[in-house]
Amino acid sequence: MKEESNPLSSPDHTVRFHRLSQEMNNLESGGSQRWTNHPFLDQLRQMGDQLADECFWELKRYLGKDDFSELFKKLNSNDQPLTEDIPRPLKEFIYQTTKRPLVNGEPIDCSRIKGGQKVFMTHALPSALVLLTKSLPEGYAAPNLSKVLCLSDNLTERPYRRLLGVLQMVINVSAVGGFDPKGKAIITIPKIRLLHAGVRHIVQTHCSSYEKHHGVPVNIEDLLGTVMGFSYLVIDGLKQLDIGLTDEEAEDFFYLWRVFAQMMGIHPEHNPNSALFVPANLEEAKIFYETYKSRHFVEASHNPEGVLLAKANLQMLNDLLPQTPLRRLGLKIVPRMYMEELMGREGYARTGLEPIRFLYLTKWVLRHLPGVWTRLWNVHDQFDPSKHFHENVSRIFFQHLINVEFGGEVTFRIPDTLVELKKLA
Repeated sequence: MKEESNPLSSPDHTVRFHRLSQEMNNLESGGSQRWTNHPFLDQLRQMGDQLADECFWELKRYLGKDDFSELFKKLNSNDQPLTEDIPRPLKEFIYQTTKRPLVNGEPIDCSRIKGGQKVFMTHALPSALVLLTKSLPEGYAAPNLSKVLCLSDNLTERPYRRLLGVLQMVINVSAVGGFDPKGKAIITIPKIRLLHAGVRHIVQTHCSSYEKHHGVPVNIEDLLGTVMGFSYLVIDGLKQLDIGLTDEEAEDFFYLWRVFAQMMGIHPEHNPNSALFVPANLEEAKIFYETYKSRHFVEASHNPEGVLLAKANLQMLNDLLPQTPLRRLGLKIVPRMYMEELMGREGYARTGLEPIRFLYLTKWVLRHLPGVWTRLWNVHDQFDPSKHFHENVSRIFFQHLINVEFGGEVTFRIPDTLVELKKLA
């Protein structure tokens, strides 16, 4: 069997990567201005995850292609610790990527982490609504994302299963204790980084023109844009739904995902303690995200993959609705209403879905329903001795959805071939 060559070891790639890394390391922080600096963001598009990619190729050499997929069955669950009988390259990678980084030269503020986790668990149901009707479909408007996401077919053919995998990841990061030693967030991070390394290999193999038009697959700018969907867009959506968050709560929630971003490799090469590539607060996050939208979001007519993903997402939301006669009386229009409300007319138009005309009273009721729901729960929580009833209900609800589809755990397999990628979920 002919051994595959590692593109990361080619002289051109090595020189380019180290040149870009050196420029990034020498760059002054520049405050929020760097998030509108197109040359800076262009350079982020040429940077992937060198550490994960090197581990990926070392494992291929260490094991041989035939054994590769078998190895990663050990990583099939994203919330269980890894066993000790794993190859040295993988063990070293996990050791390096599970260290908690410094943030602006300071240790992680555990009180802010817990504050951010409490925000999610207290508002888990409206947060999930925002994720499914705003964060994810908005991202499909970027062809650089939608083309990669369509490779596996899971988002178009099995959207419920794949999107619940995303939900499990969000829960692992946002649940209390996730960033404790051996916490679920800590365990999840290296597995996702290796999954991305496998996706980069597959895109480079099967979509030879991708890098010319969109940069390195799963690059730092795209990763950062995705993290903004889980953090900044969730906060923005909760405010649209009139969920009463204080500024401190909102910033703590963003801080949680800011730490996650650094641990996901969104930092200059060999400098995991640098926060240079991550917005420092929600104000900077907004500036970056608006710039990202202007750089990459396109109309539906120029993004057929994104339209397919948006339709699959809508179908999944319809399938989640209660199977009652109300479905025949128009209940299926509710997910579209939330998408149009939270994404705005311009964002919704990029999905290629039909706009909803009239029904103003229904739209008004749906817009204010999550806020009323939250206030009622807050009243209940004041009389709850445990102070955790609301959080526990949310956790049980989400875990039930995941258990129905996955039998209790979500699979994160590291793909070696396009066939493996199609079995990703």
